[in-house]
Amino acid sequence: MSGRRASLSTSLLVITAVMLLAAFGITIAVLDVVFRRSAEAALTDQLEVQVLALIGAAEPDEAGNLSVPMRLLEPRLRNPGSGLYSEILDASGLPLWRSPSAVGLELAPGATLKAGERAVSRRLLPDGSEVLLFGLGINWELGPTATPAFQVFAAADLAGYEAQLDRFRQQLLGWFSGVMFVLLAALWLAIRVALRPLRRMSDEIAAIEAGGQEAFSADYPRELEGVTRGLNTLLGSERQRMDRYRTTMDDLAHSLKTPLAVVRTELGGGQPDAATLCAQVDRMQSVVDYQLRRAAASGPRSLAARAVLLAPPLEDIVSSLRKIHRDKAVSCELQIPDGASYPAEQGDLYEIFGNLLDNAWKWCASRIVVTVAMGGSDALLITVADDGPGIPDDQASAVLGRGIRADQRGDVPGQGIGLAVVREIVGLYRGSVGIRRSALGGAEVQLRLPLTAGIRPTD
Repeated sequence: MSGRRASLSTSLLVITAVMLLAAFGITIAVLDVVFRRSAEAALTDQLEVQVLALIGAAEPDEAGNLSVPMRLLEPRLRNPGSGLYSEILDASGLPLWRSPSAVGLELAPGATLKAGERAVSRRLLPDGSEVLLFGLGINWELGPTATPAFQVFAAADLAGYEAQLDRFRQQLLGWFSGVMFVLLAALWLAIRVALRPLRRMSDEIAAIEAGGQEAFSADYPRELEGVTRGLNTLLGSERQRMDRYRTTMDDLAHSLKTPLAVVRTELGGGQPDAATLCAQVDRMQSVVDYQLRRAAASGPRSLAARAVLLAPPLEDIVSSLRKIHRDKAVSCELQIPDGASYPAEQGDLYEIFGNLLDNAWKWCASRIVVTVAMGGSDALLITVADDGPGIPDDQASAVLGRGIRADQRGDVPGQGIGLAVVREIVGLYRGSVGIRRSALGGAEVQLRLPLTAGIRPTD
């Protein structure tokens, strides 16, 4: 069995921490390079100033020898081991003068810098210390013909520079560690607040599973509002479906109780009446047919609503009825706008249209008109009208009940359950069924189905 998965907040925090580490690591590396180069450039500038000051303090004689008054030297140049050193070489690299601080040290043995040439380098001295060395080649004009060449060098011990760089790195690491800690704490708090609706959704799912509540609450953020609304629709649809199944079974048991009692009484009397038994069997068959057709209705499925074109099922049903009632010449007109559709289960549409057209075909004289039109901006109207005897106004509501027929004649087959099934299915879609006298003279059954986001009455 796999282990427990990490929470979303933990995953986000870990991913962000890794990204911050990478970003801060790159930033620290860049700042370290920039600071090191800036510090080295500043140290180079200081050494150049020392070289220029040394050139200004030096006093050459006519023989080409240089002397530097001690009083003009930088104090550190007068102290051995101070970390600041300087020397002057001739053109061939032989030492002419060396500061007291550099006693016993050769800063740039064998150097050969031309006049005006500058050189910067790191060098390891014999005593093991590393220095930054700056050198400048010059020509000193002692007269019209005497222009001896000199090389002036200044060096600084890098131990102080490296110590300063280490302090900067430690401070930089401390600053960024503090900033990262504060950012991660703020991010953790932000994630906790941002994911609070998801945790509440998880709690409500657990409550729904445990039977503590029936649906999600409504006060969710806009990003989750559609999810909770869809889930509530699904829960409501499934709850309605289960209630319908239970009601169907209860109704079936209740409806069969009386005819079964009659049959049992007839059979127990010793001389059962065949007509009575047949009537009760027909009644039970009617009950079973109605309840089965009622239970088979799917109803709307809002999470996967897909518009179904209305013309194909109507045309299929009309074609089938022409074959079934081939001995009856009926003109059936379908007045359907191009592309008219409705987001319903196709099986429900076939059941609705099949019952309506079958009734109209049985009772019409010779003409049926099916019309699909808009009923304002919020409904789709589907009307089936015929030129038959019609349904009396005082029976219009009654015929929508199970087992009720407007005409009890036996020459037209039927059990009085077709319109009841239609009303049941249309009710699942929150629609309504109305019956009135049609312009053709017969009955007109009108379905009013509410429009939804998936509706497309016309192209």
